[in-house]
Amino acid sequence: MAWTIPNLLLHDKPLPLSEQRAFGHTKIFVYCSNPGCHQNALIDASGFPDEITFNELQLRMVCTVCDHRGADVRTAWHER
Repeated sequence: MAWTIPNLLLHDKPLPLSEQRAFGHTKIFVYCSNPGCHQNALIDASGFPDEITFNELQLRMVCTVCDHRGADVRTAWHER
């Protein structure tokens, strides 16, 4: 499949944590979205509900260093 704008829009669906867990991944990387702060953390997400999505997590995360609300949340692929 070619990477055109319409095809990219098809791949922009919220990913629930249950999809990540299906592949055996329970940890996520969280990066503060404040440009002046470079705080990041590895979080065990096994206690979060299955139906919560990465988009919802991004809005709920609060940085423990600068108190900024909002973060970039990604699967920690190399952590199991």
